Amino acid sequence: FVNEDASKLDGRVKICESLGVKMVVAPRKPNEGLAVRSSTSMKARLRDMILKEDKGTKKKVLVSGCFDLLHSGHVQFFKEASEHGDLYVRIGSDKNIEALKHHKTMYTEAERLFMVQNIKWVHDAGISKGSGVYDFETDMKELKPDIYFVNEDASKLDGRVKICESLGVKMVVAPRKPNEGLAVRSSTSMKARLRDMLAADEKITELKRQSLEMSAFNMSLPWRFCFAGGWMDLAWVNEHHEGCAITINIKFNPKICRDYCGLATSSRKVAKKLWNGRIPFYLEAEEAAKLLWGAENFDAFATRNRPYVAGSQDHCGLMFPGINKLCYKDGKHWPYKIITLNDTQDSKQKAIFKFLEEVLWVVDIPFVSRPKGYSSQRINYLKDEKVSREEKVKMVTALAKASENAWNAIINMDVKALGAALSATMDAWGTMLPFTVNPHHGDPEKSKKLDDFRAKYDIPNTRGCLFSGAGGGFLLVIDDKPVEKGIKIQLNHDHYCKPFASDKV
Repeated sequence: FVNEDASKLDGRVKICESLGVKMVVAPRKPNEGLAVRSSTSMKARLRDMILKEDKGTKKKVLVSGCFDLLHSGHVQFFKEASEHGDLYVRIGSDKNIEALKHHKTMYTEAERLFMVQNIKWVHDAGISKGSGVYDFETDMKELKPDIYFVNEDASKLDGRVKICESLGVKMVVAPRKPNEGLAVRSSTSMKARLRDMLAADEKITELKRQSLEMSAFNMSLPWRFCFAGGWMDLAWVNEHHEGCAITINIKFNPKICRDYCGLATSSRKVAKKLWNGRIPFYLEAEEAAKLLWGAENFDAFATRNRPYVAGSQDHCGLMFPGINKLCYKDGKHWPYKIITLNDTQDSKQKAIFKFLEEVLWVVDIPFVSRPKGYSSQRINYLKDEKVSREEKVKMVTALAKASENAWNAIINMDVKALGAALSATMDAWGTMLPFTVNPHHGDPEKSKKLDDFRAKYDIPNTRGCLFSGAGGGFLLVIDDKPVEKGIKIQLNHDHYCKPFASDKV
């Protein structure tokens, strides 16, 4: 026996037929004098009764906050507030929190809203429509709650009291207390705990970074070539005549960038040790270069355990992006003037960058150019007391003239003059420090092999060339046509540190 509005009537008919049971379908009719009833209508009526009862007796309770790092303290707060009535939660918007706290939230407003909405004590949740410290005021005017619930350590409590009084809302201030058996939690304590955890993790990470190979820092530590004027950055050179060193900061290229002479690799290793492979972006570039120079040269000046000084063009060249002219004089280790070209928005500089990338070719010397135990200053005529002051000035003047010519050729984008200046730099090195261009003095066979290789890439076969470092490494070749086995470079224009003002060109 079923009513005619019973669900799945066809299915019921089939079951009855299969089991040989007669099925009686009757219209739904009440007993005489009674109303028509069904489970569906009763449920609907009950819902209406409950809603009317709630509307008449349950109070609206409003709470507000960021609720970013949601924790057990928040849940307990919601639970306590809900004991006073239906709980309405208004969450600070991303925009307002960033304006007040000067940082972005850990979770977006959509994520925070999702989490709060799904806490069983919460009747309704939404994003605050107001702004400022009292962003809930707009919501309070709209919702017209009976109670505003806060913890006793809530910020700007006096201001909240005034708003509630002006809008006729009762304010309930409750002590912060955890659920039984749980620790006291607050956003402040959670942030402190997170900081401690991060600090502990960072300590472990920093220790691990120190043990990494240099290749792990190929992208985080800069690369540079000394393009002309090498040795001018040392006091015992520029005391005889002022001059410049020219450096170029390059992007990482796996065919070039490795532990090789001419790439300031010893300075990069000091940077790894000093800053754990991260250049301090908060320092001005020249300040960072000074700290790196000081760290590398401690044993040269403080303990005197090292006989030579690492020139500052290494450190400046690493820290300064683009093309740089470092000017030295009066027996000083630090440049008195720095000119840096790194403005990719300036049409002239942009053309210079394009020119240099087109005419510079890096050629790998296919054999070990420097013998074991090599010293570039094994013969140093600038420190030789038998060489006259006049002769020393003449040697350094030749180097200074070559590097100045190289700079002017870069500015004027003159490929012929640039190549000639690099070759002249090599000649000047050979006059002052013979082992810088011939590291195999006393071994005619090896000397000839290196000389022949260099001659293949020098004038008149190209526009000119220069070793990347003392005794070899790479050949920096200048030519306006492709060079055999030549590798192209890209200048780096990204700042590793805070930029600094360049002296005018």
